Amino acid sequence: MSEAETTLESETTEVEPEPAAEPQTAVEEPEAAAADPKPETEPPTEEPVVEPEAAEEPEEPAAAGAEEPKPEAPPGEPASPTVDGLTGGTIVSGKVKTKAAHEIELDLGGDRIGVISQRYWGDDPAADLTRECVLGEVVNAAVLVREDHKGRIVLSRLWAMQQIAWVDIARAAAANEAVTGTITAVVKGGLSCDVGVRGFIPSSLIDVEPVENLQALVGREVQCKVVEADQVSGRLVLSRKAVVRAEQRKAAKAFMETMSAGDEFTGKVVDVQDFGAFVDINGVRGLVHTSELGWKRVQHPNEIVSVGDEVQVKVKSVQKPKQRVNLTMKLSPDPLGDLEVGGLMAGRVTRLADFGAFVAINDDIEGLVHITEMAEYRVYHPEEVVLPGEEVWVKVLAVDRKRRRVDLSISQAIAG
Repeated sequence: MSEAETTLESETTEVEPEPAAEPQTAVEEPEAAAADPKPETEPPTEEPVVEPEAAEEPEEPAAAGAEEPKPEAPPGEPASPTVDGLTGGTIVSGKVKTKAAHEIELDLGGDRIGVISQRYWGDDPAADLTRECVLGEVVNAAVLVREDHKGRIVLSRLWAMQQIAWVDIARAAAANEAVTGTITAVVKGGLSCDVGVRGFIPSSLIDVEPVENLQALVGREVQCKVVEADQVSGRLVLSRKAVVRAEQRKAAKAFMETMSAGDEFTGKVVDVQDFGAFVDINGVRGLVHTSELGWKRVQHPNEIVSVGDEVQVKVKSVQKPKQRVNLTMKLSPDPLGDLEVGGLMAGRVTRLADFGAFVAINDDIEGLVHITEMAEYRVYHPEEVVLPGEEVWVKVLAVDRKRRRVDLSISQAIAG
């Protein structure tokens, strides 16, 4: 067989391809290799890696409102050592290798060095970085560009802190948990609070009670609930009031467990309704029904109490499963218990009705003098005999303790 025929036969005969040699610098995708078994006429050329110019100043991280790259490492936890392929926004960690007033170098491992300048360290662009950390300390930072002109990876601690803070804020909002921050300034309409990023606390959400001196809160560490969080626009609204109210409710619930019928307390009237008044006792709101405001008949609670009044109350009952407390302001014994039928006493006319006149014997007892008991002669209108505010003598005809009624007579008192 000739040499040409041998060559032709070798080209047409299927030969099992030998396994490809293990790559040294790059790994070929197996799918691509299987799809094209024919050998390439020319070896593939790698695309050149474009390195940033040495003199080019690294750009600052995107401002609030711009879409920031997602961190590759879990926020708040040290990331893996720096490796090739890092993108902007990746959070890495490294140990402080050298420090100077204007920059700090981090050892990121793998013969990689990162650098954080003053402007990318924190809120103060003129901070002396020699005082901000110690050698060997682990610092988290976000990648800004691949390398600077010295071959160092340019990093931003400030950007990393903001990314971590936004993730923590999102977690707290989803779990309805509080975030901790520091009040930094009094601004129009409320307070500015630093929780890793700048948040705003409206005046109405600072406390359960109005705060007159907001300046006194500056510098204080507070806990707040997240009301609104939008990382894209950089908008963060917080509520300290929600945390304070939750703490009060927790304390009130614990205090209610200690309450029992018969206990007496001093409380503050916080609301007045047609059916009664609500009294606050150490955060526990109890109801004093209209019929429990006093021994005498009450038309409306505002005749006895007003919002803000301090009153003495006694616990009638506690319904712990329903978180209800019923109170009474009847602290003294029932005055009707000492009232004797047939007794004579002085009273004061309080009001008139078509059927008679009401006479107050004392502060707690008010009885009715029917129009037929006002005089020995026939009376058509009560004002023919008495007027409101007039002092009269009355005789007790009947006492109904259940219905809280007392029948009186002026004519029989005069007759003796």
